[in-house]
Amino acid sequence: MVPVDAPARRVLHGTRVGAGDLIELDGSAGEGGGQILRTALTLSAATLRPFAVRRVRANRMKPGLRPQHREAARSMAGLCDALLEGAEVGSSHVVFRPRRRPEPGERVLDIGTAGSAPLLLQTLAPALALAGGESRLTLRGGTHQDHAPSFHYLALVWAPAVARLGFPLEIALQTAGFYPEGGGEFSATVRPAHAMPPLDLAHRGMLVETQVLSLVAGLDLALAERQGDRAGRRLREMGVSAEVRCVPVPARLSRGSHLLVVATFERTRSGHGAVSAHGRNAEAVADAAVDGLAAFLAGRAAVDRHLGDQLVLPAGLVAAGLVPPVPGVIPATRFTVSEVTRHLTTVAEVVRRFLPVRIEIQGDEGEEGEVRIGPAPGASLGHAPGAAEAVTPARGR
Repeated sequence: MVPVDAPARRVLHGTRVGAGDLIELDGSAGEGGGQILRTALTLSAATLRPFAVRRVRANRMKPGLRPQHREAARSMAGLCDALLEGAEVGSSHVVFRPRRRPEPGERVLDIGTAGSAPLLLQTLAPALALAGGESRLTLRGGTHQDHAPSFHYLALVWAPAVARLGFPLEIALQTAGFYPEGGGEFSATVRPAHAMPPLDLAHRGMLVETQVLSLVAGLDLALAERQGDRAGRRLREMGVSAEVRCVPVPARLSRGSHLLVVATFERTRSGHGAVSAHGRNAEAVADAAVDGLAAFLAGRAAVDRHLGDQLVLPAGLVAAGLVPPVPGVIPATRFTVSEVTRHLTTVAEVVRRFLPVRIEIQGDEGEEGEVRIGPAPGASLGHAPGAAEAVTPARGR
């Protein structure tokens, strides 16, 4: 068991702090990437608790802020009128002091590179869902790349899952953006968060349906058909019947291919994808995605390894009472995950710093596990530190 509400490890410097105190985070701890900053931005905007991250992305080949992280920090600062320090490409130290709650509205957010626009949406959406009104976003950058959820994973797996936690949103793709050119664009409508019954995904149930989405942008449709044929054949060999769709998608600047296998079970859905980066041919793309599903089916978990860490933050907001709970019901979330990853444990630790919640992760890193998220003992629901206060520092922006 990994008890994330145990005494702080490296990512959790110092003691528990009050609403106006600066939460200090070590950006080299845990997964040591951009996840620490993105998670802290969302939680700071939701609770009005300021934070600082030192040694930002220290464990990456190019440490410090990249354009997508800078855009996330600047965009969130604009939403909540935050004082922001260190938001430059290459910066290793960021300080963020929100001065008001995020406000709903319409915004255009452009990363300017092939940096992940889906990760930018995952950063902004939970905070905007607590803003009390509908927001409409246009996001530009990369939409399909390695080491980040693709647009189609967001649409088919992540968005339905967070909607079950009370965070409804709709997204639509205008153009795809692949590495290195980017140029992708999609729109998102974020609606106010609302009460939902507790999410309990201890079991996934029987496999009901498997879909294969093979898409190309700026390339011949025959490539998508090669990917789809390979994936369909591999799945048949596994005894899994699947509907295969080969789809061309528009692109402005880049070209590439993507294959996503979506498995729908009685109680949940998982996604397993790959893109044509790093010289992968059509068959290698298909094999990587199908191998992901095969590994998932070999276990019993309800949630795939990527969705697991993506559920922790919204579930934490629910557990802290920042989303109005169903009357008389404890706002607790439980799910089994196909792999306890360092991303999962890192996000859980950052959430614990900002919110009065209890998070328990049963299982060792690299193995299947179970995650439980609920109110901390004695916590008053709806009163996360700083959540009801606006901060007006004496200094200007």
